[in-house]
Amino acid sequence: MSLASPVIGLVGVGAWGRHILRDLRSLGAIVHAAGRHETSVQNAKQGGAASVVDDPRDLPAECEGFVIANRTVEHLGAIEALLPRGLPIFSEKPLCPDLAAARRLPPSAERLVFVMHKWRYHPAVLELARIAAQEEFGPVVGLRTMRVGPDVPHSDVNAVWVLVPHDLSIALEILGEVPRLVSNLPDPLTPSGGGAISRLTARNGAVGVVIEISSGHARPLRRITLACRDAVCELSDERYNVVEIRRRGAPRDAAPIERTVGNEMPLLEELRTFLAFLSGGPEPKTCWRDELKILEVIEGVQASL
Repeated sequence: MSLASPVIGLVGVGAWGRHILRDLRSLGAIVHAAGRHETSVQNAKQGGAASVVDDPRDLPAECEGFVIANRTVEHLGAIEALLPRGLPIFSEKPLCPDLAAARRLPPSAERLVFVMHKWRYHPAVLELARIAAQEEFGPVVGLRTMRVGPDVPHSDVNAVWVLVPHDLSIALEILGEVPRLVSNLPDPLTPSGGGAISRLTARNGAVGVVIEISSGHARPLRRITLACRDAVCELSDERYNVVEIRRRGAPRDAAPIERTVGNEMPLLEELRTFLAFLSGGPEPKTCWRDELKILEVIEGVQASL
């Protein structure tokens, strides 16, 4: 593969795929796009795609890897169409809304399919993961995430499939494992599937995890709170690159410690990682087997609703 101009096939150039196209091109990639809908085709042409085809099977033979960014219910079909080429595939999350179907992928998926969980590349999440791994403030005792807002802009899957993958990937990055679902309550603000408050556990029961998601709030709110023995560390979307740390026992009126991290955009970072992988670098963070564990939890949340 040419380091100067890797050749990538991009499936889907909709509202999110157009940002992927932008970032791939900014990283020096030549991008051939596959898109059926008029908006996707227009986005591809305006974004500088080298060519546009209707079907992923028609993407040029010179492609060295593929990025999947079509609708959630169409991810798996695109992956199945491209796997026979034997090239790496980077799919948007979730891999698909059907655990059994994902498990039926051929054995080659284990080495070729990776999933785009951008929060695993977020500088502040990486800092929280470092704090947890190094026990800077003592052992981790809990993790809580909140991801609420207005209706999600997806017509093919509900809020559980849109929102929960983010927070499970955050837990995976910070704790080093996908937590196990213990119990689940439906969100009282939304119809079935519009939200949930999930209790999970990790590290052999030593760490409690709570994930709250909802599509029934008036405005978006994102928050990650890592509780350690000696301090509580928190990130909110109001301050994208600042981790606030409050030591346990500090006076109530004491200002928290503010730890500023980098402001690199996680989508750009995960795409950079994928391109580096194509030329011999480390694998992207979330492999097919990790994703199966994430899908298993999501299906458990969905079933309980």
